[in-house]
Amino acid sequence: MPADEIIDRILSSRRELTRRMILQLIDSKIKESKGFLTVESAARAVAAELGLEITRVSLMKGTSIRNLVSGLGNVTIVGRILHVNPPRTFTRSNGEEGKMRSLYIADKTGILRVVIWGEKAELLGSSETIGKIVRFSHGYVRKGYGGRLELNIGLKGNIEISPPDIFEEEFPSINRFYKKIKQITKPETRVNTFGRVVKISPINTFTREGGVSGKVRRIEIRDQTGRITVVLWNSKVDELGDLEIGKYLEIFGAKVRKDLNGRLELHVDGSVDVTVLSNLPSGFKEDCLKA
Repeated sequence: MPADEIIDRILSSRRELTRRMILQLIDSKIKESKGFLTVESAARAVAAELGLEITRVSLMKGTSIRNLVSGLGNVTIVGRILHVNPPRTFTRSNGEEGKMRSLYIADKTGILRVVIWGEKAELLGSSETIGKIVRFSHGYVRKGYGGRLELNIGLKGNIEISPPDIFEEEFPSINRFYKKIKQITKPETRVNTFGRVVKISPINTFTREGGVSGKVRRIEIRDQTGRITVVLWNSKVDELGDLEIGKYLEIFGAKVRKDLNGRLELHVDGSVDVTVLSNLPSGFKEDCLKA
């Protein structure tokens, strides 16, 4: 559908807008994409943000993560799987139970959160998928938590693991996105790491000012470069209540802080993604976690 036709459809549906206003929105989309989007693709993105269903918006095969913009639909993107969260269930407004799973992928240009809805959430449950190349098709881009872009895969979406027409060497190694414990040398707001659980301390409860109660648990993980304490807070204490020594812990987005003695430790609250695995994912180098 040509851009002029899309603009006409917007005008007929949103009578409070003028053609000039729509053209300005389209121009902003093109600038936001750093020139990657055509006028037609930008017009489709604007239409989607305004709530109009415009069919057949598709980006070229191998679209870079950094070129995505909010509002695009029917998107195809390829990346390496960095982290897979456990599935979550929820109750819809009609009382039916729903299911979703989030994960992170990366290419040479950035990292992207992907949210998979419905039964497709079960397709990426194995630890063996971590580190593999995946192609998502027929997804749509929206702004998620903190205003960050995320790709949503719903009923019409498609997931293909290790697509045969994609060269794996074109994507950065998963180890590039994870720090070994020895490489964690200063306080940071977000760090990714992977280790084997070697110590689990008892749960401690406390009461904050105002009478709000909380809970905390310290565990210790190890790789071949060293050890570090991981501090679990509140919901993460419950989420990892069945954690066992010897399991692998994949931590995505932890906060690095100093304890009272000046030692660095990882803080994991509800905003941090953590996955417990029984085996070392094939995507990691075999020597990275010898304990």
